[in-house]
Amino acid sequence: MNKLGFYVENTTVRYLRDALRKVLPPTMLIHAVDRGLLREIRAGLSPNTFMIGRLYVDQSQQTAWLDSGDPAAAGRAFAEQIINYDFSLAKERGQNDRLLIDAWMSLNEPVRGPASFPDGKLDAETKRRLDALDKFQEAFYLRLRAEGLEAVAFNFAAGNFTEGSHYLDYFPRTLTVYKYLGFHEYGWPSLEPRSDTATAALLYRRAMTEIRKKYGDRHRVIVTELGLARMYKYPADPAGDVGWLYPGETISEDQYWTSLQWYNSELLRDSYVMGCALFNVGHTGRWETFRHLGVDNQGQPILLMDKIATLNAPEPVAEVPVAPDLAALQRRVELVQSNLDLIITNCDTLLRQLAALEVALQALADAVAVAPTLEETQSLIRRLDTVKSTLRLLAQAGVTGVDIPTLQALADNLLARAWALQPSVQQADQLQQDINKAQEALRVLTNQTATVVTLKQQAQVLRVEADKLAAQLGAPQPTQPVPQPVMQDKRTTLPTKSGASYPSRPFKAIKRVIIHHTVTRDDVTPERLAQAQVARGKPGITYHFLVNGDGTITWTQPAETAVEQTLVPDVNADGIAVALAGNFQQAVPTPAQMESAATLVAWLLSSLGLTESAVYGRSELDKRVASPGAQWAQGSHYRDTLLTQVRSILAGRK
Repeated sequence: MNKLGFYVENTTVRYLRDALRKVLPPTMLIHAVDRGLLREIRAGLSPNTFMIGRLYVDQSQQTAWLDSGDPAAAGRAFAEQIINYDFSLAKERGQNDRLLIDAWMSLNEPVRGPASFPDGKLDAETKRRLDALDKFQEAFYLRLRAEGLEAVAFNFAAGNFTEGSHYLDYFPRTLTVYKYLGFHEYGWPSLEPRSDTATAALLYRRAMTEIRKKYGDRHRVIVTELGLARMYKYPADPAGDVGWLYPGETISEDQYWTSLQWYNSELLRDSYVMGCALFNVGHTGRWETFRHLGVDNQGQPILLMDKIATLNAPEPVAEVPVAPDLAALQRRVELVQSNLDLIITNCDTLLRQLAALEVALQALADAVAVAPTLEETQSLIRRLDTVKSTLRLLAQAGVTGVDIPTLQALADNLLARAWALQPSVQQADQLQQDINKAQEALRVLTNQTATVVTLKQQAQVLRVEADKLAAQLGAPQPTQPVPQPVMQDKRTTLPTKSGASYPSRPFKAIKRVIIHHTVTRDDVTPERLAQAQVARGKPGITYHFLVNGDGTITWTQPAETAVEQTLVPDVNADGIAVALAGNFQQAVPTPAQMESAATLVAWLLSSLGLTESAVYGRSELDKRVASPGAQWAQGSHYRDTLLTQVRSILAGRK
């Protein structure tokens, strides 16, 4: 299958129509100056090509529009120009009843992007121009859509916008309304990433990975310029912007074709990519070294079009494979599932430990900060020596009316204590230096947590695919997990007792869910509960989760922490604590609180592989207390209400 299309600036170049007929390019960008060729394309040359029209606008005009003070008005005016161009060319349909032009470019490489700034920090003027472009593109699109026409956004210079955030942060209006997004990608001397290559190839994929997380499958991508450009590797070279046939450093046709084959195979991996536009299939004199038609520098025919045409050949029929060992495949898939679960768990653990270490180091730094410094102590010793010298001179002078011996004794005592303090101060000074080094090392690690988060997300995606594969292989399809409810995560930020901690346990050691009530108002904060329990000598809050009366869920302790939730050590060792805010001796939980609690308990049971029989009120295991209130098992019997809702949620995942 072929996703290599054409960029056509000059429609009179020889062999262009032959190339269209051979290749049937999936996408093509054309400078809209040849109505006749467009009609021929729709009539039979390549009727299904997605055509992108470009009205050339020089850089000074683009800049003027963005600096006009009303970029939205400029965008509408440019759209109006296209609508009325060449006797409504934009609305003309070909013999196959398809518009001659499927979508129109807005501006071309109009602004610098974040990646072109050495430190990635944009100045205020650039941010203003990016915002102006966002407004321009939105207005341009909306005016065209009012006439039933489409537009292609972005089309930035290769390598200027390299991350999803570069688009998400600066172009929210554009991403909300547009369907088609254009990217420019060049490399030298190859498109493939190699040690000797500078390339922007596949930067679109990095950006789209993040864009698609927010916008789903809304957008379609066209790489509106693609090719080998020497300037991408040597931007300051006097040769300027030259292509693969530059006489000073010519790339062979075979080498270029290898790049194009690789790039096409990569485009095929992304279903949202419609194709690319090889720059420049319809070349002008300025872009002669980028040409794809005619002859090369030795006068030999350029045969790239014939090679690209082979990509349209039907796939050969594959031989029927020998049936694999099904049981062995199932075992391998189970192993993959297990390893992916381990990766996800380890990523979670690492992220929590880094956060906890950061809090602990900061607490230690705050404690050391109040200690006197070595310089302060030495200054005090010098001042006390001066006081002693002064008192000695006063005694020699026979000064009366002052108890000089008592003052001398006091000075001697203070000086001795200051000297005795020296070793401790030196230790504190060394500790401060060690803390600073540890915090700097931690900052480096923390800056890399994005990699851990990405790894976790990738493992989660692979886990879903592994489950699908297991189902296709005939292995018993696992029960769908209950989704994690929405909750606030305060596992590492609540007050704790310095120097104390609860023991840890494996996640799989948890065998039961224990319900508590807090005997407080139902809007009590987890911070207040934690502070009160720490004040009573606990290492930290004694609940893993808190559910408030309005239904808000807060995750307050890691599940692997064996908190002191009861007076029974065995229950603490294998129980996970869910506290409902309130006093349920007489009152009952609110409907919102019950709904959130049921969702939370169902999620815990699903994650732990437990059934509703593993749910207990604290008083059922610890007879010395009334929690979770008299209404749990008598009166309103809210235990039954809770378990009924839990059963309903668990049944819905089958």
